[in-house]
Amino acid sequence: MNKKLLKITRWLAIMIVFFLLFPAGSQAEDLVNPGSQSVLKTTPDDQSMSLNEGLQQGSETPTEIKTLEQVPEINTDENLDQQIVVIYKEGGEDNVKDLALTAETVVAGEQVSNRVDLIEVSEETDAEAMMANLAQNPNVLAVDKNDKIEVSALPSDPYVVSGAAWQFSRIGADQTWDQISNADPVVVAVIDTGLNLSHPDLIGNTVTGYDFVAGKPQVVDLSGHGTAVSGCIAAVTNNGVGTAGISGLANIKIAPYRAGGTYSGDTKLDVAYICAALLEAAKRPEVKVINLSFGGYGTFSSLAVAVNEAVSAGKIVVAASGNEGESWNVRVGQYSYPASYDHVISVGAINKDNLRASFSQYNDRVDLCAPGQSVLTTAKSGGYEYASGTSFSSPIVAGACAVLIAADPSLTAETVETILKSTALDLGTAGSDSYYGSGLIQLNTAVASITSNETTGITYRTHVQNVGWQGWRSDGQSSGTSGQSLRLEGIEIKTDKLGYNLGIEYQTHVQNIGWQGFKSDGQTSGTYGQSLRLEAIQIRLTGADAPNYDVYYRVHSQNYGWLDWAKNGASSGTQGKGLRLEAIEIKVVPKDAAPPGSTSRPFVI
Repeated sequence: MNKKLLKITRWLAIMIVFFLLFPAGSQAEDLVNPGSQSVLKTTPDDQSMSLNEGLQQGSETPTEIKTLEQVPEINTDENLDQQIVVIYKEGGEDNVKDLALTAETVVAGEQVSNRVDLIEVSEETDAEAMMANLAQNPNVLAVDKNDKIEVSALPSDPYVVSGAAWQFSRIGADQTWDQISNADPVVVAVIDTGLNLSHPDLIGNTVTGYDFVAGKPQVVDLSGHGTAVSGCIAAVTNNGVGTAGISGLANIKIAPYRAGGTYSGDTKLDVAYICAALLEAAKRPEVKVINLSFGGYGTFSSLAVAVNEAVSAGKIVVAASGNEGESWNVRVGQYSYPASYDHVISVGAINKDNLRASFSQYNDRVDLCAPGQSVLTTAKSGGYEYASGTSFSSPIVAGACAVLIAADPSLTAETVETILKSTALDLGTAGSDSYYGSGLIQLNTAVASITSNETTGITYRTHVQNVGWQGWRSDGQSSGTSGQSLRLEGIEIKTDKLGYNLGIEYQTHVQNIGWQGFKSDGQTSGTYGQSLRLEAIQIRLTGADAPNYDVYYRVHSQNYGWLDWAKNGASSGTQGKGLRLEAIEIKVVPKDAAPPGSTSRPFVI
């Protein structure tokens, strides 16, 4: 039910109860005896009592706020300087009751979600002091001023030129559209101005979201921006209508969250609604990717907290780098948020010539780029339009992330980002730079890197304390134990060559012995029967085909858990710390394919 209607219904109910409880009194008595005159007799005690009551009424403590339904609904278009966003540590109904606020201070409010409240304090109240006080409350996670953040689209598109949906062939999506067929849908949460759920090219490719502006699950899009963004991801492919999304025939759905956009062309989103949407999307297991096609240059502590919760929940968060990249813009080169937060994929825009679109914001936080000038997408009218801005580069990358998850659901957010970066087309100066990041995404190459059959198998087994030799494991499976405090004592590794001239050799660092010499192709490295622990390992490929492959390996080390992946002969584990190895995983992949995960810390000394 609409929030305003709920409040009206509540007040009507209160009035009805009042009149039911007090139908009589002097007025009712006068109606019964119209000729009589009521006489009020008072005694000194009565006068004293009345006076005391008056004094007590004049010194009443202000009414404490138990629910935001006690105050008028907030208007997010007025008095922003007096509006405060409160994010609670835990979800619950009427969390505001724990803040010790009064009706004298709070003049309007809204429970945005069960973890986010938006309150407006009176003009006489120092909002900054109030925020500092609320931040000390043990139930509060973050406090922030409410604000408006602009979507990253160009309002009057001077860059539009006629042409087809060139963005698909430019990133290789025309080669992957029919390659992925996943049963369980991968959901992309689009936090924006909403979505035209009746658009003929989006019907069937959406799931339930939420309209925080109207306070109901049924989402609308009065602005049009959210519908255009969503079409870049999941416009229905191969239906003979309009355009297509990056997802192709993969089972990818949009969960629309409306955080602003109250009229056609409105480009402003409310921080409070954005935060609530992020927290809601973060707790949905089917949501794997979150797209944020907006940005601002202020410091938004509440937004940072909400983004961090989504990242901590394992979501891939993708955001537009911004449209302030023109040389004359006072914001050129600055960090835009949320794109510049840690663990958010910041996306810049290119044009048809594979050059940075002149408006595309650049800085050392830009991770990747994608088409963002004159891209064909869905319009809120039910038709189609060309649109420009990093607003549309971001969902193209978000859609690519969803395609990779659809191809391999075991991929982590970190691995997906690594795959896209390692397979991107390098633009600009060699290597990663501030204009293009790691380059233009190449979806076909990225998909091939995780689905290629051109690989070699690898098998290995470990000798475990109190267990002996375990069975053979292969291609990234874990060998050993975890959480049982049992040491690895020996290891054997061999390749399943599959027609390739490929071998393997390895050496281990053993307690009281140090590094042993290299063993190869199934020989035992380490010891068994001597109660000596393995502490580290090095693995490398041999043979004529070795230059065509990389070998990755990581170990589970005492006190550290799983370390990061080592590669091609580098050390993995610890040295000089007296810590045992407890398990190992090994993978062989085509040369320069994306690593299985982080490679930053494989060895500790």
